[in-house]
Amino acid sequence: MTSIRWAFNTSRWEPSESEFLLASSCLQIEEKNRIDKLVFKKDVKASLIGRLMIRKFISDTTGMPYNSIELFRDTNNKPKYVTNSKTPIVSFNISHHGSYTVLAGEIKQTNIGVDVMKLEYNGGKSVNEFFRIMNKHFSELEWNKIRGTLQTSEQNKIVNFCRNWALKESYVKAIGTGLTVNLSKIIFDIHSKLEQDQIITNTMLCINNKIQPWTFEESLLDSFHCVVVALEQQNYVPQSSNNFIFKKLNLNQILQNAIPLLPQDFEYCKRYF
Repeated sequence: MTSIRWAFNTSRWEPSESEFLLASSCLQIEEKNRIDKLVFKKDVKASLIGRLMIRKFISDTTGMPYNSIELFRDTNNKPKYVTNSKTPIVSFNISHHGSYTVLAGEIKQTNIGVDVMKLEYNGGKSVNEFFRIMNKHFSELEWNKIRGTLQTSEQNKIVNFCRNWALKESYVKAIGTGLTVNLSKIIFDIHSKLEQDQIITNTMLCINNKIQPWTFEESLLDSFHCVVVALEQQNYVPQSSNNFIFKKLNLNQILQNAIPLLPQDFEYCKRYF
């Protein structure tokens, strides 16, 4: 396989004390300290799983010993790992939202971004008011797709919005700029409806009236979450579709070959619980 797509349902994971002690000991100290600053348990779980996924991916695909992997963040705050002339180069990105943490990886050097979105809106304002506030981030073409027709239900409009937002997020994460760019200039032209157990790859990206050499893998993790992988590549040759459907891992699989980097920290564990 040249592509890895993993997902973990953090909403279904209520860690035991022993699980949390082991998982948190498999991090670098700066990662552990960063996670310790998070306020909500759901964010701690999502971030912790994300870092463990990265370590598993790098170790599994490069052969680097788990406890020799040194992670850092580049100038765009993207997670990277320290390499030398003998280290195989792989590319990856992670995202978490709603119930899931996801990782998308390629066994090569390329720009890749991933974004998962829960298909809901609970911002407190009406959907129409929310769309008015977000108007500047989408083109007229995109708003037409988001709003649909007079018969389009409010829920379907929200689903359309989340899908378009995930497309933009995946792209800006791949190029490393984050949401600092003018999102209305990054225009997506959607041609197919998302369906369960299918990968959509015919959505096109247009910037300055020019189609860009990018592929976007869109799929549903379940009825309530969509996920998009952005890949920069000229010639997209799809492999077996199963390669691109996200494999849902459990904790044992994520920690299968993990080697602790730090001693178990009972005070850290106590703060979480």
